[in-house]
Amino acid sequence: MELGNKYGQVFSFTALGMPIVVLNEYQAIREAFQDTKLNDRGENEIQAKIFSRSFNKWTDMGPYRTFALACFRQFGIGTSRFEEPISKESKYLIEELANLKGQPVDLTWYFNNAVSNIICKVVFGTRFELSDERIHRLTSLLNRLNELLGAGGLEIFIPINIPSKAKQEMHKVVDELHAFINDMIESHRKNFDSNNLNDVIDLWLNEIRLHKSDDPNSFRNPDNMVGQILALFLAGTDTNSNTLRFGTQYLVRYPKVQDRIHREIDTIVGRNRLPTLNDKPNLPYSQAVLAELHRIISLVPLSDFHVAGDTTTFRGYTIPKNCVVISNLYAVMHSPEVWGDPEEFRPERFLDDEGNFHEPDEVISFGVGRRVCLGEALARQELFIFFTHLLHQFKFEKTSENAPMPTLKPIDGVVTHPEAYKLRVSKRD
Repeated sequence: MELGNKYGQVFSFTALGMPIVVLNEYQAIREAFQDTKLNDRGENEIQAKIFSRSFNKWTDMGPYRTFALACFRQFGIGTSRFEEPISKESKYLIEELANLKGQPVDLTWYFNNAVSNIICKVVFGTRFELSDERIHRLTSLLNRLNELLGAGGLEIFIPINIPSKAKQEMHKVVDELHAFINDMIESHRKNFDSNNLNDVIDLWLNEIRLHKSDDPNSFRNPDNMVGQILALFLAGTDTNSNTLRFGTQYLVRYPKVQDRIHREIDTIVGRNRLPTLNDKPNLPYSQAVLAELHRIISLVPLSDFHVAGDTTTFRGYTIPKNCVVISNLYAVMHSPEVWGDPEEFRPERFLDDEGNFHEPDEVISFGVGRRVCLGEALARQELFIFFTHLLHQFKFEKTSENAPMPTLKPIDGVVTHPEAYKLRVSKRD
């Protein structure tokens, strides 16, 4: 942001001889990512280890994206058909939190497990009990991998193998994650029934059966399945879990906001049932709080790095082939020109004079353009259900009158996360 203020909202620098272009402004990001030449991924050793060497060739656009969206449609993901499994998981979470009986707690573990179980249901066709050690291990490995990847460090995209302790640990973490996913795939293979496709792995195995390919660049190559399943978990776990963690901490720090959500939910929904997606249009303030959380925490601050697939011209500048293009989502969602008071947590900015919810285009938590997040609809659905269910049932407070307030300070990572904080979860009447 500082460099943008000095040199303009489209600027470049070099790192170890690599040209890097930064886009700090909404219109620039929107325009750039409509250009098909600016939508490639880079290739590097870390990516190859986690996903596959051909990851950028078969993800995001083309056949794989079509297949992934077809999977989502088949299971109703992101639509009202998928509300029931999310609501069930939310009820399990409510039961676990109610059993705490107001004891001080760090909610990280509870939110990680609940959100991971949604992806487990989609990919594996099953959920894990919160007492199951497998879900604990899975979420801890995913969290650690995001920490090791950092917030867009040079190692991610510079094609030089720089040895480090972090990279050694990353290889071990990825090996364990791959082993976990391979075990689930093997179990599906043994019980595969083409007439009974219950989850993403089943659909993928059926796709391979019908259109098997030895091409290493094809998503139908069996070797690519593990990496893409891991990509689904990386995209869909830390993001929503950390949004909920930030959300509860903000509510502790802003009790009047929490009180207003309680009043809105009680008025529209009542105390005898939990909120549903049908209630969403009638809960504008709750929606405004979620939108303000997306904006202010800027969960994936530098988005997913793009690479120029070919030399192109943008706003009079020549962007050479293989140049890294970074979209600074944080800069857009913290722009004083757009928001006026970007560092203030003020949900009312998303309500019009009549109290109706309105979300400006500049809230770009899920990216912009051809590579916008595939799981945006699911993520928004999850967050609304979890958030409103939790606020219907609980009040989030400091553990004591003298306890410190949460700092709300984001800790860098591919996905930012809040500092550890213990709070009190009190059951509402």
